[in-house]
Amino acid sequence: MPLAARRLPRLLALAVTVALLGAFLLLAAGGPAAAQAQSRAEVTGTAANKWDPADVNIRPGGTVVFTVGPGAVTHPVVSGDGSNSQGDGRFDASDCVLDKMQKAGDSCTVKIDKAGSYPYFCQVHVALGMKGTITVGSGGGSTTTTTTTATTAAGSAVVAPPSAAAPPPAGRPAIYWAGWGLFALGALMALGLIALYVRFSPGFNREKR
Repeated sequence: MPLAARRLPRLLALAVTVALLGAFLLLAAGGPAAAQAQSRAEVTGTAANKWDPADVNIRPGGTVVFTVGPGAVTHPVVSGDGSNSQGDGRFDASDCVLDKMQKAGDSCTVKIDKAGSYPYFCQVHVALGMKGTITVGSGGGSTTTTTTTATTAAGSAVVAPPSAAAPPPAGRPAIYWAGWGLFALGALMALGLIALYVRFSPGFNREKR
């Protein structure tokens, strides 16, 4: 058997390894980035009156656990962008009211079933910019763009800027494409090497008539 033919089984094993590595990366990527959203996220209200992290991503039906961090006090959670101190009621934050989020260690849980973008704020420290956003799924579909028209004392109309629309669905992560690339490369190498092995291995040679 030629030297190149003797090396074919080793090269075939390498090709299979590359394909398996690609398949592993695909499983790790889990499809589109939106599909990587967690079923549970944690947000801490800090002593500096900030949410950490302020923006989280969960799956539809997932939960967000809010906790009053060390040295912090009074971080009640309200659904909304902070323009209305009573909130917009887009998600149920009844477990996160002031008397339940008064001291360090207090926590509450919010569950959101419908995909969309849900702003929230601390009812006590909203003026300090203590706001955040919960993105459920891809974040599309439930936030609408609205334009508000107000009238000044002089009678002229002032159009407020539209509210921010939901962010576009996230694309696929780099690890997803890397996985596909390795899987395809390994599969093509394996097919080519199998063809060469069949061609050059003596066991597959037929007698010439």
